[in-house]
Formats: sequence, C-alpha cells, structure tokens
Amino acid sequence: MAVNRSREKVLQLAQTKYRGCNYTFLSELLSEYEGISLSPSSVRRILQSAGISSPRKHRPPKLHRRRQRKPQLGMLVLIDGSQHDWLEGRGPRLCLHAAIDDATGRILAGCFRLTEDFEGYGQLLLQLVTEHGISLAVYSDRHTLFRSPKKSGSSLEHQLLGQPRPLLQIGYILSELGIERIYAHSPQAKGRIERAFQTLQERLLVELRLAGASCADEANAVLKEFIPRYNERFAVPPAEPEPAFRPIPPHTRLEHIFCRKEHRKLNPGYTIHYGGQNYRLVITKSTSMPPLRSVVDVLDHPDGSIYVAYKGQINSVELRPEAETLRNKNKAKTTSSMPKERVSSSSPRKPGPNHPWRKRAVVPKASRAKKGTLTNTGLTALASGRSQVLNYYNGDIFTDQF
Repeated sequence: MAVNRSREKVLQLAQTKYRGCNYTFLSELLSEYEGISLSPSSVRRILQSAGISSPRKHRPPKLHRRRQRKPQLGMLVLIDGSQHDWLEGRGPRLCLHAAIDDATGRILAGCFRLTEDFEGYGQLLLQLVTEHGISLAVYSDRHTLFRSPKKSGSSLEHQLLGQPRPLLQIGYILSELGIERIYAHSPQAKGRIERAFQTLQERLLVELRLAGASCADEANAVLKEFIPRYNERFAVPPAEPEPAFRPIPPHTRLEHIFCRKEHRKLNPGYTIHYGGQNYRLVITKSTSMPPLRSVVDVLDHPDGSIYVAYKGQINSVELRPEAETLRNKNKAKTTSSMPKERVSSSSPRKPGPNHPWRKRAVVPKASRAKKGTLTNTGLTALASGRSQVLNYYNGDIFTDQF
C-alpha cells in the first residue's frame, strides 16, 4: 500500500508541481523537497508505465569535432543571453544574461533583464570582474551589442583614433580592461553555453516556479541561490588548478569603465555638445586641460553624471546654458535697465486734419515743362496729393490724372 501511495504521489507531482522535469531532475526534487528517495531509473519506469514521457527529446548525436576546453579557470569566458518565458506567465518575459567559464562549465555571473541590452551585459561583466577578476578573453556571438556591422570607422573621430572597426559600448569596457574579444561564427561554436541554457530552462524554471517569482528582482534573488547548487552539480575541475583571472589594478575606477562612452570634439571655450546640451570642462589646478579640437571621451554614468576623459585624465563638467537662453536673459536684463516708454494703443494712429500730409502741394512755376522741350518719355509730378503724368503729343502738353 505504501508503494502504491508513493507511486500515485510521484505521478501527481510530475504532472502538477514538478511538470516539465526530466527523470534525473525529478528524482533530485523528490528527494530534496518531498522526502521520496527514488533513482532516476525508478522514476522513469513509474512515469512510462503511466504514459508520461520525458520532456526532452533525445536526438542522435551529430558527428563534429569538439573544441578542447581551456586548461585554466578564467582563460575564456562565454557570455550570452537567453530570451525565454522564465516566469511562466506570472510576469513579463525575461532575458537571462549569463557568463560561463570554458574550462570548468561553472556559472560565474548571471542576471535577469527585460531585454538583451547593454545594461544587462554591463551588469554581468561588472559582477564577473568584482567577484572573480579580469579574464583573459571573452567569447560571444556576433550580436550588434558586441560587434559593429560596419566594416570600418566612418566618422572622423574613429578615423583620428585609427580604429579599423568602430567599437561599441561593450567593446569599450573590454578594451579598457584588457580583455580579448573573440566572436563565434555559429551557435555550435559556443555550444557549451547553449547547452547550459537548455539545462537552466529545465531546472531554473522549476526553481522560479517553486519560489513564486513574478518579476525580475525576485528572479535574480532565486538565481543568486541557484548558481552555487548548479556549479556543485555540473562543474568539472580544470586541467590546471591555478586560475588565470587577473586582479583589478588599484588605480582603476570601475565606475568610469562600466558606463556609456561617446567621442566628442573639444570646442573653443573647452565646451562639448552631448545629448542636446552644452557642457563646459571645470578648470582646476590639479587637472590638466586637453588641447582644443582634440577628440575626448564623454563618460555617461548610470546615475546621470557626465565626465570627460582624455588620455587617462578624468575631468568633471558643468552644464552650460544654451545660447538662446543667454540671449533672452541679456535682452531681458537690458530691457529692465532702460526707461519705460509710453505704451501705444493697438489702433493705428491717424493724422489730424491740419497735418502737412493733408495740405495741397504747390509746384513751382520754374519747374513747369515748356512746349517742345519734352520727349516721348512721360514725366511724373506729385501735386495736390495725387499723381499727374505730363505727356508730349503732337507738340501739345496734356495732363492725365489718376
């Protein structure tokens, strides 16, 4: 009877609480959470007798040459993102950013984000560097977050810097840390992290379900507790015990590395234009100023602060008001200092009846035309407030008024 009750409970849990688990993972969950000790083969026989097959389809392996693992921990780190319904409808679709060591298969860092973006990979690399150190190389796909589709630098700034291909934001971070960038030409080339994502979509999905996670913050909390158990279960020892991670140099300020960077030209007055605003470098005695017309790096921190970097020198900036704002301010200041004038009415001003404009004009006699002295061209005179045209025709002078 006890065996039948255990069998019925296993079938019920496999279809409700632990649905989607393979035989091995279900055996581990039953032992950890339910106190039922069954081998994976026993779980398989119970489920197959009830017509429940494994969710993973086992395909015949394809013959291909596998790349040898790196001998040391930290020599090569694989990074990638996995878009999946991790919360199973309890919340939005999330993207898991993960960094996995090539030598051991350990998960070195991970975080959930709403989309696969620069902020997610920046948070991933910052977590990797602060917890383990600086790796020798990073292996990724050819996503436009890692590699620009342009074959050569088209802007003047990139040409002055001599960059054959313009760096992207993640490229700036890796370049400043001295990490080599390696790009995969196919998904099979980074098969270790792809297979790790398959395992995570089976095991981590159930862990998130059991914890009732419904947002990215709750999912990150579950992930932080899940990673040590995953590494204990699936990680392999490296060929050489000495890790290849490098320590962070003591003079390095990570907040100036893990931020957005843009190239700008330093204008006269030590000003730059960035984000629709004008900024001016703060001149201090302890910092040297970059030469004018030189290409500088604008550091845009996540908290909104802006800095300018030039050959390792960091300068703070201050927001400079727009030229139009200055003109309006100076105009208002000048207007306020001038004496107030009499405000005229909005209706047009009409001249009085005795205004000189209303008086009849008198033409001097000396200026009158004589007979025979005019040509065929018309002469125009102004008299009595209207135009008179004097024409010569057949020796006589006559007047046309209009």
